[in-house]
Amino acid sequence: MVMHGYPELEQLERDGEYDQVMEAVRDLVSADLGVLADPYIKAWCGRRWRNLFLQFAESDTTAIKAASKDPVRGLLDSRSDRQKLAERFLKGDARDEWRVEMPPGLPQPMEHTTLVFAPGLINGLLPVRAFQTAFPAIEERYGWRILRADAHPVRGCEANIADYLAAVNSGLGLRADRTEVDPTEAQPPEDVFFIGYSKGSPDVLTLLAHHPELAPRTRAVFTWAGAVGGSYLADGFYEGVKDVELGTVGGALTGTARTLLKLLAPVIDLEAGSLRRLDEYDIKTAIRDLTTWHRREFLDEHAATLNELGVPFFNITGATAALEVPTFQVQGYLQNAQYDANNDMQVTQAQSTLDIPMSTHLAMVHAHHWDMSYDRFPMAIRAMSPNLDHPFPKEAAITAIVVFGQELGLLD
Repeated sequence: MVMHGYPELEQLERDGEYDQVMEAVRDLVSADLGVLADPYIKAWCGRRWRNLFLQFAESDTTAIKAASKDPVRGLLDSRSDRQKLAERFLKGDARDEWRVEMPPGLPQPMEHTTLVFAPGLINGLLPVRAFQTAFPAIEERYGWRILRADAHPVRGCEANIADYLAAVNSGLGLRADRTEVDPTEAQPPEDVFFIGYSKGSPDVLTLLAHHPELAPRTRAVFTWAGAVGGSYLADGFYEGVKDVELGTVGGALTGTARTLLKLLAPVIDLEAGSLRRLDEYDIKTAIRDLTTWHRREFLDEHAATLNELGVPFFNITGATAALEVPTFQVQGYLQNAQYDANNDMQVTQAQSTLDIPMSTHLAMVHAHHWDMSYDRFPMAIRAMSPNLDHPFPKEAAITAIVVFGQELGLLD
């Protein structure tokens, strides 16, 4: 891998010659993906993605409204929308990056690459789907093809490989609007890039570790609040269920299984209309695969292989606070806070980043685990809990991901 500094690019960036930096980085990446292991290139990638994120978020009125609620400034708030968005939805020093005026991101057609979305645990069982509004809006606006892998909501990573192979090789799964792709109308993708949310990230890593032949068709992997290193919450949950009989009886979930799923998320929907593929439920393996020890074993065995695939990995993580999460998630936040105050209520920063040279941490956004991906939950199922409006600008974030990938020459 190419590993050297780029002082000339650093100087161009200090001089505000961002166009030249962007062009030079694109040329470097096109010549050798290994440059993405360089510290300066990593840092530039983070700054550019965050800049794009703020740019596209400026058209999100819901996000701006949420960002404008400053009890200290009150009605005297004279900040620009861009400053409000940065200070509300980014963490750390990045909150000051609204001051940087980089060139605008220009979305381009994506004719050869399909966005394959890898959903999280209990996929389809919460009252809304991840990016429920954002994906259809993006697909309609830019014409980018989005395919949701029909990953089983509650089974292990290796078992879910079949669902991802169906998406990548056959074009099967769900459309952006969540309708199922008819097998007679399925169009196999050419190349793909993945966005892996929560358990979707270890699902994708497991897929690539077991099917490295997919690497030439995989342009990039973005982990989004990804449980790459597992979760301390899963550790405790697994200890409580590992010796319990779970599963289905007579084609229905057992009472014990239903109770345990409700413990995972009280707002989960276990009515008949939401339950499918019941014979494939494997709660214990699904939770085991999210434990810190199991993910550590996986990475110990496969990290070097993943790094050598020639696939760029990018991580976007979340951070929140105890008073910003749903009431029934406060305990999870506090448990994680024993290890990292900057957790998203389900995973810490270390757990949601892939620690290999070909992986780059693009941003720590200010949002909790569900806020990063889900639309607001219906009032009727909130169990009197606050913090389920989910104002994080999701459409802006996904658009920034695609435009960022296009600028690097990864997506076309």
